Amino acid sequence: MWFNKYHLIRITALIASSLVFLILQTADSGLPPILPVMLQPPIADWNKEELDRKPNVIVVLSEAFWDPTQIEGLKFSRDPIPTFHALQNKYTNGKMLSPQFGGGTANVELEVLTGNSMRFLPEDSIAYETVIKHDVDSLASILSRQGYTPTAITPFHNWYFDSSNVYRRFGFTRYISLEFFNPNEFVGPYIGDHAVAKRIFEETERSQGPDFIFANTMENHYHYWSNKFKRNTISIKGNVADEALDILETYVQGAIGADSMLQEMVEHYSQVKEPTIIVFFGDHMPYLEKDYYVYKETKYIKGEDDSDFLQKMHNVPLLVWNNYLPEGKDNLYMSPSFLSPYILQLAKLKGSDYTDFLSRLSKQIPIIPPKSYYEAMHIRESDLTEYERWQKSILTGTSSSDSDYNGSDEMGEMKAPLAETYTMGYGDPVIQSVSPEVLLQMQTGEKLIADLLKKTITIRGGRFGIGSVVFANGKPLETTWHTEESLSAVIPKDLLRKPGKLELQVRVVDEKENVLAQSKSVDLYITSKTSKQP
Repeated sequence: MWFNKYHLIRITALIASSLVFLILQTADSGLPPILPVMLQPPIADWNKEELDRKPNVIVVLSEAFWDPTQIEGLKFSRDPIPTFHALQNKYTNGKMLSPQFGGGTANVELEVLTGNSMRFLPEDSIAYETVIKHDVDSLASILSRQGYTPTAITPFHNWYFDSSNVYRRFGFTRYISLEFFNPNEFVGPYIGDHAVAKRIFEETERSQGPDFIFANTMENHYHYWSNKFKRNTISIKGNVADEALDILETYVQGAIGADSMLQEMVEHYSQVKEPTIIVFFGDHMPYLEKDYYVYKETKYIKGEDDSDFLQKMHNVPLLVWNNYLPEGKDNLYMSPSFLSPYILQLAKLKGSDYTDFLSRLSKQIPIIPPKSYYEAMHIRESDLTEYERWQKSILTGTSSSDSDYNGSDEMGEMKAPLAETYTMGYGDPVIQSVSPEVLLQMQTGEKLIADLLKKTITIRGGRFGIGSVVFANGKPLETTWHTEESLSAVIPKDLLRKPGKLELQVRVVDEKENVLAQSKSVDLYITSKTSKQP
């Protein structure tokens, strides 16, 4: 490779800055020296026209993401989340007080996407399943009205938490669920975070205008038993039971995947000439076994009566990165329901009357804890009355729309999601070719040769994923995934007994046998040895 003087200077500067970060990081953290994180600086030569473009807004909910190195008394063989730590030094970051612990991801999604708070809903409820039964304004619909393409990405079943219906009601126009990922993208029992990053990149490249992408991950989902991954690559030492260390080492292995995804995204968008904001956060603390076993065993908490229990067990990390704004960072501490107004203001995008109200409220009350903490945190219940009343009108569907949307509401502008085409995954799969083009029915007189009655065909086209199944005459066939462009399927004996044709189709089917997408039909002919091809 040819290098000029500029290349050499830039590479030298990158190495030097990385080594400085390495020294600063390990000096204070007690972590052993590690290989530096080589993060390329974002492109700097933006012109006015480029800076005036609306930025991509990418929001990543990283499953159970948390910084375990803050547990005192433990020694890690290396830093499990070096990218996150490096970016904390330069970019906006902080914490959010999650309404959940150990699960209930959908409730955190609700807060982040709509600005509605779980504090006004019954404990242990899943709002997606109980109250989102009609269109509800969200970041997706707000940004869609401003020319954005809103896409939701979740590497889990489309029906879980009623997600496919909820995202449509929020105003997303595309939802890429588990059924559209690939079988080779699993890391342990769940789809790896790198596969989610891949689809984020694809979606921002696909559209001509700005994108809003909401993605969540699954790689570091519970459980954290020692056999979850092929191997754990970080060891942890401390005066703690081996069982607790084993669980924590497995959790840390998943955190490595989350941090690697963050690094991959930052490196990618650092070199893309599109203004981009990435919001990366954990949804809740990890469930490290019953009765807070690992947390108590490591003395992170004394128990549920710990004086700092709420902060220690419900604060989750938050990072906001961008590739185009002037340097500077905010130190954030907020409830997830106040994140969307912050994002809109950072991106200099118009919100709604509701998000404007939330923005004002967040400056007065940035954190909404459980009611039992109101007095200690100097919160008056009356200060939240308007918020609760407005949320109730939204979630019960009793609010009206403004003049552009058939009326106005006494509490302000209430816009429903735009009526857009809602696409599951990549839309209908396509069959481009079938091989062999004709199945030959071998005969000896009137008797079929038994060992030739089972035929394997190859279908080429795309885009095929986990849920792609070949059907013949409406019946599912034994299907094997090879690539996103190739499937093979076995034609059973009963479909080969007579000459004629089979109607082939590729359908995307979930585990509940719901058909999410389907190709156009293609005919496959079966002929005897002496028959002419139709």
